[in-house]
Amino acid sequence: MSSSAPSLASGTTTTDRITYVIDTSVLLSDPSALKRFAEHDVVLPLVVVTELEGKRHDAELGYFARTALRHLDDLRVAHGRLDAPVPANDEGGTLHVELNHTDPSALPSGFRLGDNDSRILAVALNYANEGRDVTLVSKDLPMRVKAASVGLRAEEYRAELTVSSGWTGMVELDATSAELDALYDAGTLDLEAARALPCHTGVVLLGSSSTALARVTPDKELRLVKDRDAFGVHGRSAEQRVALDLLLDPSVGIVSLGGRAGTGKSALALCAGLESVLERRQHSKVVVFRPLYAVGGQDLGYLPGSEGEKMAPWAQAVFDTLGAVTSKPVIEEVMDRGLLEVLPLTHIRGRSLHDAFVIVDEAQSLERNVLLTVLSRIGQDSRVVLTHDVAQRDNLRVGRHDGVAAVVEKLKGHPLFAHVTLHRSERSPIAALVTDMLEDLGV
Repeated sequence: MSSSAPSLASGTTTTDRITYVIDTSVLLSDPSALKRFAEHDVVLPLVVVTELEGKRHDAELGYFARTALRHLDDLRVAHGRLDAPVPANDEGGTLHVELNHTDPSALPSGFRLGDNDSRILAVALNYANEGRDVTLVSKDLPMRVKAASVGLRAEEYRAELTVSSGWTGMVELDATSAELDALYDAGTLDLEAARALPCHTGVVLLGSSSTALARVTPDKELRLVKDRDAFGVHGRSAEQRVALDLLLDPSVGIVSLGGRAGTGKSALALCAGLESVLERRQHSKVVVFRPLYAVGGQDLGYLPGSEGEKMAPWAQAVFDTLGAVTSKPVIEEVMDRGLLEVLPLTHIRGRSLHDAFVIVDEAQSLERNVLLTVLSRIGQDSRVVLTHDVAQRDNLRVGRHDGVAAVVEKLKGHPLFAHVTLHRSERSPIAALVTDMLEDLGV
């Protein structure tokens, strides 16, 4: 957070210090956040510790809750107590667990609900009423709105955010007719303009009378991208053809497919997975993980029926996609032979996925730390595909520039990683029109 916290000039007084009240979402996104507030004071309401305790065994967030608690325990061991400010870093910042300042009467009557959010807001507002310069920091969008509604300054935790370069994985370069002929003849081309591009970037080469499609190899050469198919599906656009080329290349361990709804992300990933399992025998099965942030926001445990029946709303989206590209008998055969699994992301806990073609669908709803945990489960001889549309985030703790966007920026250029953003909609004109309208409205 030090990047977003105001920097104190030499000779400033303690009255310039900011009091940052942080909630649980901050520590679940970055367990080391306690140390990142530069020379300012961090206040941790006691209820945050209680919430971390409750998350210790959570399938997705448990590791981060335990890590944050360990950091707090390290400070306890070093300083003996945490109810008074203790040094949090080498820049003069402090931290303490706040046991007081919980009087709810400071809040408007409509906010005195007795829930944990109200308790955190009460701590922040009571500090502000004492004349402190208070900022409430949260990854949770509704919490920031509530804070602003009672007159508090609220900020999103930004220390782990990336500055998105807008990289789509595709570029256009000019080429001479001789260079295009050489690429078609040899299949590769050493082009000076392509050497500065991240490896696996898709390149549309524009000549005076012809074009070519290529991608940058780890050796910084251009390799011709041919028209390939996966399970009978061909790429219709340059981006889809590059995506298929990457999906069918076993040397690329992580493939990221971005793009709005209807651009073919899931279909390409599923077809590439089935091609790998059924035709090329490169993997033993396709495993699709989907986060449980859908269907009216209901948690899986509260839906009626068996686990299979509970998963039906999420699994059906995968089968709908398959149904558009293959026949029902093929889908039934794949399922009967155990070649395709559709699982909630919570099932990845404790697993190491070996010899599998793994697809993480709707990855835009995953927080960065959760996504990195998922990637760490990929075992020997496995590959993973991330499909995502940052405009359709169901998890309110994930912004446009964290989560999968941060992972893409971090891994960009690594030989094991590739990313392509798809633009052309393959759905009906009505669906494409509505998608455009929603994007224009910022929905």
